[in-house]
Amino acid sequence: MRMCAGKPSVLLYCRTHRKCGASMLMKKLPPLTQQSSLEEDVETLRSSLDNLRNKMKVGLEIESHLKKKVRDLEKQKILTDEKIMAGLSMLREFLSQNRINITSILDEGYSQLKYDLHAVEERIRQLELNGGTELVSHQGHNLKESECRDVHINTESNAELNKEEAGPNLSNTTANSETSEALALALQEKVAALLLLSQEEERQLLQRNMNAVLQKKIDELQRNLLQVTNEKVKALMELAQLKQEYQLLLQKGDHDIKQSKYHSEIGGENTFQDGEGRLKNLLKKSYFKRWAGTLDSERNDVESYSLGFARMKVENATLRESLESMEHLTSSIRRLRHSLLKIKECTHAMTNNSTESLENIIYEAKLLKIALGSSLPVSWSAVPDAEYGICTNEVLYDDSTLSSKEKVDFVSAAGFEMVELLVFVAQLLKESARGSES
Repeated sequence: MRMCAGKPSVLLYCRTHRKCGASMLMKKLPPLTQQSSLEEDVETLRSSLDNLRNKMKVGLEIESHLKKKVRDLEKQKILTDEKIMAGLSMLREFLSQNRINITSILDEGYSQLKYDLHAVEERIRQLELNGGTELVSHQGHNLKESECRDVHINTESNAELNKEEAGPNLSNTTANSETSEALALALQEKVAALLLLSQEEERQLLQRNMNAVLQKKIDELQRNLLQVTNEKVKALMELAQLKQEYQLLLQKGDHDIKQSKYHSEIGGENTFQDGEGRLKNLLKKSYFKRWAGTLDSERNDVESYSLGFARMKVENATLRESLESMEHLTSSIRRLRHSLLKIKECTHAMTNNSTESLENIIYEAKLLKIALGSSLPVSWSAVPDAEYGICTNEVLYDDSTLSSKEKVDFVSAAGFEMVELLVFVAQLLKESARGSES
């Protein structure tokens, strides 16, 4: 790529030949234009040469950088290979050392077992030798003494000798069996104690959960009871206000009727005394008061009808409430009765669970009794109807007589009786279960 000083003419000549006859045109051009064009060509060649040199420098730099990187990678590879080989050698040494240790431990165990086996064999031989000598001496003594005895006695003596021969072995086996039986009994007792502990923990957890659920139910029932009592107190206050207004209206009506009667009597005397002055009597106040009195009586009738309608609404509300309470009462009594029947069916296998279920049934029945005793019906009032003098209509008279005779909520009374009956049956079952257990 280097160029000498005498070569520009050759390059220019080649360039002109490549440009399709540019040399012919240059021959025809004047000398000044030819020189300028040659200078331009020289400058372009120099610039291209500089660009190529710069590119060559960049390429050399890239090559040197890549060579350095290759050297670094080769060094890293060598180092990693050395580390891997060192780790493998360490692992081999560790494995060989562990193998040696394991073999030594196994050899020691084998030698110990062999020694123990030899000791056991020697002990068995000694026991056999001792048993044989004792048997020989004892047999000779027995033969001398039992020459004139029966065959049965000989057989019995032989059996006794056999038992004595196997005496030491049997003593060892019995001792081992006794120790194993004692261990088995201890393990069984431990397992039974653990089972009892687990059952007790489960029972306590169940009782805690049941107590929590019952406490939640009691809180909810207390909230509902408070809400119902507030609503009933409001209704009772409204009913008392209506009764007071009705009493005031009755008193006002009686007073107006008395006044109208009095004025009518005075007007009649005047008419008898003054037969000719009828127009004057017509214009008197008593005459208008009589008609006004009839209007007041009609108004009183309308008010009494409205009051009767309000009373009918209250009675309808009490009837609905009694029906709802009766449904709730029957459902709870039915549930408790079914649970009692289930417990009665399982009387032949009474357990702690059955007694606990009976106690739960009694507790629920007592809660139901408390709820029935604390309930306040809508139709209840602290003052009887007789104090208001409600005797105008037959229906009101009947209600007043009933309220004056007896202030009893029939649903609560029936619920009390049913709950008492259930509690009595549960207590009977509980006593029968205790009697069967005893």
